[in-house]
Amino acid sequence: MNITCVALEQGGLLRPESEPSAVAAWRAGGGPYWIHLTGARPEEVEGWLSGLGLDPELLELLKQAHGETRILALADAVFVGYPMPSDAEGQRATHFDFLCLDRLLVTMHPDLEQSAALGVGPLPRLKLREGSTAGVVCALALVHAARLRRQVVALRGAGDALTDRMDSDPWAVSLGEILALKRRVLTLGGIVDEELAVLEVLKASNLETLPLSRLAGTFQIAIEVTRATDHDIDRLDRRAGDLHRRYESALQERTSRRLGLLTVISAIFMPLTLIAGIYGMNFEGMPELHYRYGYPIALGAMALIAGGLAWYFRARWWGK
Repeated sequence: MNITCVALEQGGLLRPESEPSAVAAWRAGGGPYWIHLTGARPEEVEGWLSGLGLDPELLELLKQAHGETRILALADAVFVGYPMPSDAEGQRATHFDFLCLDRLLVTMHPDLEQSAALGVGPLPRLKLREGSTAGVVCALALVHAARLRRQVVALRGAGDALTDRMDSDPWAVSLGEILALKRRVLTLGGIVDEELAVLEVLKASNLETLPLSRLAGTFQIAIEVTRATDHDIDRLDRRAGDLHRRYESALQERTSRRLGLLTVISAIFMPLTLIAGIYGMNFEGMPELHYRYGYPIALGAMALIAGGLAWYFRARWWGK
């Protein structure tokens, strides 16, 4: 488990601090502090939180809320957890959790590699509107909203590329690519919906432990960016559905053409089969059977019929 700790100073400055000294100063009434835990298993996080001397009932509630989108507003603590998309395609979303106490904010994320992308690396470079735990939460909301926005823009670019390829050649795009785009859109859409719901509830609650009223304008920006991202997800979902319908239409057209070709071939060979069947009966009263030129005449007639039908269908059907 990697632990990053900073002291929140006036003017929104972040001063690196060691974890033991920060915890000791917080217990003595100092602060506020921000401690971020990354790359930890749930039991490690639970053990570290229990070392803060938190109420066992609170620890049990936090254990039950692990890995879920949830807001726990208690008398002296606020816990919030919501999903975040992975940068790697195909990987499951992870949860970002934070526990807000008096003069202490503890954020938790299981992926150590994504810490820098979340703005909570070893030396955080977030610009805070105010040096408080609410200021950190507001700044993280902006970072996460911008991160979701970038992923949606990248996903929109992938959708545009598929559309351009399908416009030039319907068969240049496979069904697997379209379904993969739809899965990514649905997954990201669910994450955006949950994060937007969390932000809106936090703004409306204005909890005593997490007073966001002084930062309402900045926090509203994060909400509006996330809401715009949600609208873009809806448009991407419609575009992915349109691509799927276009693929199915092209597939149906190709199937119809193949069935039409089989019908034409059958129509050409049906009279030939009839002629072969008639002269294969070998009745004694059939004068053509003993005619010297009967065989080449029959072949010529069959070739003429087949060629005539092929010309007819090409002029009437293949050219359409």
